[in-house]
Amino acid sequence: MANENKYTKEDLQELKWNEHIRLRPGMYIGRVNLRGFIDLLKGIYSVSLSKLKADTISFDFKNSNRGKIIIDNIQNPVIDNWSKWNSNSQNPFILEFQTLNALSLFFTIRLFDSNDDIILRQEYKEGVLTNGELTEKPIECNKLEIDFTLDTKIWKKFNWLESFINHEIREFAYLHKNVKFRVHYEVADEQCNIVYFFENGLKDRIEVENLKGLGSSYFNTYFTKEIKDFSIEVAFAFRDYTVDEPFLKSFVNDYYTNENGSHIDGVLKGLTYGVMKYFQKYDLTEKYKISEKGIKESLISLINIRMNSPVFSGCVKNKLANPEIIEPITDYISELLFESIEKDKESTEKLIRKFEI
Repeated sequence: MANENKYTKEDLQELKWNEHIRLRPGMYIGRVNLRGFIDLLKGIYSVSLSKLKADTISFDFKNSNRGKIIIDNIQNPVIDNWSKWNSNSQNPFILEFQTLNALSLFFTIRLFDSNDDIILRQEYKEGVLTNGELTEKPIECNKLEIDFTLDTKIWKKFNWLESFINHEIREFAYLHKNVKFRVHYEVADEQCNIVYFFENGLKDRIEVENLKGLGSSYFNTYFTKEIKDFSIEVAFAFRDYTVDEPFLKSFVNDYYTNENGSHIDGVLKGLTYGVMKYFQKYDLTEKYKISEKGIKESLISLINIRMNSPVFSGCVKNKLANPEIIEPITDYISELLFESIEKDKESTEKLIRKFEI
């Protein structure tokens, strides 16, 4: 008897890239809600800043799931990554233009030259081109605009929640000093225009956290550094008073690694070794005992590392797992802190008091 339930290759259903995304949106954006959209928006921002070298990004949001993204002062040629899936992307979000295209009922993209004349216009419905021509060539342009309407069959209807969006964009803006982030929306029939621009990047963010703490802070340190095959931006300080939880946030290529990982290991070891070097130089090891726990108690720190091939533990990319970066970060920070300890005796007294036996 023939097996009527036999499954063959003819039974396989071939899906187009946009159908894959629309069929299982949660695989591409995590959550199909405002939180998921903001993660998607950050992915688009990250790609635009790292690949296109833009210096101004605007987000206008309106009612009924509608919005507009404007990427301005673009320095590098634009390559089409909205009409097809880019499986070679190294951005950790894996959520870029094509995902927004596929999950939008309507998606219109326009490229402008320096005279603000349109040099490319394409319109899509559910990720399928309906007007305009595809191009494989990189395009020199000055500005890129995307008008989109999120498909309510997938997203349902949700409130944009201005306070949440502003908070998330502001926190992202600290990772990109000297870049303007504009937000435009309407509240109670009034137009609201907000610009986030942080000249000093993570240093400005640490200053905000300093003001939240009790007392003052010391050994306030900020640096950016190219180390081997990666770049690193770090801001840290120690509070006068210990708090219940240290403020310790880490990022990889703008992606928040809430479980930290190799880059934080390097920072904590560097701070620990810097203090230990001071104890050893002045024969204080019998009077003081250094520990990472003691270092973390009053520490406030932010770190963003940029690298081509980050490795993450787990499937959600919350923890960096590149052990080769630990030693160079440790060496640089330990020397930096030791030099500060040698110069600032008043701050040194505050710090080493925590490790007295």
